[in-house]
Amino acid sequence: MVEGPTAKAHAIRISKEFNGETVNDLFIKSLKRVHVPLKEFVGKQFVNTDSLGKNILLFFNGLAIRVHLMMFGTIHVYGIEEGLLKPERLVRLLIKGDGKKLVVYNAPIVEADWAHIILNRLKGELGPDPLSKDWNREKAIENLKMFGNEKIGVVLINQSVIAGIGNILRNEILFRAGINPERTVQSLSEEEIAKLIGECETLTQQFLKLKIEEKRIKPLLQVYNNYRGTCKICGGKIRFYMQQPINRKTFVCINCQRF
Repeated sequence: MVEGPTAKAHAIRISKEFNGETVNDLFIKSLKRVHVPLKEFVGKQFVNTDSLGKNILLFFNGLAIRVHLMMFGTIHVYGIEEGLLKPERLVRLLIKGDGKKLVVYNAPIVEADWAHIILNRLKGELGPDPLSKDWNREKAIENLKMFGNEKIGVVLINQSVIAGIGNILRNEILFRAGINPERTVQSLSEEEIAKLIGECETLTQQFLKLKIEEKRIKPLLQVYNNYRGTCKICGGKIRFYMQQPINRKTFVCINCQRF
């Protein structure tokens, strides 16, 4: 599953590689999420790309396309005469400009609408994004506290609380904050919540830096995918299980993250 930093890195790359292109043709596989005639995009200039949570947003003079890559989606920019690297049947979005074309494969969500409609809806549905210029840590804390009786490991992946946190970040944030994912939000002290939010900010930035540099994130990971391993901090055992009810891979140091 694409996490917030990966979506942001894609947006930054596309802004550079597709800069200045004017739409000559546009294809979207499914029209269920197309809320404006596709012909409205023709002749519009690509203005910018951004991300909000796990969503990649492409802007064209008042119009926008939202892409969510989920687990298997990919996004590429080619020269206009270049062939596709994957079978045509996998194409979900194809935008042809003057000199380049942007292609999205396998993405389950491709939405086209007026930019303000997409943005207003996403901002209403999603919590603050640590990678956004509008990041609001006080609002993030407020959102967390609204789920007082729920497990912090479950709440942290709720996109309406904090946008862009996926399962890798969830595990690493909780480990670094020394918080067991089974604890309820209301059991956390103010200091623990502040530390948790601080790790959200720090780790998403570190994750993004590696993605922009096209480097592997493995050196950043201290607990995720550490099956039957030992803690890099205390040497204790790492426990692996599937946290419920979200059924996500969870890695916990039995010493550093006592319940």
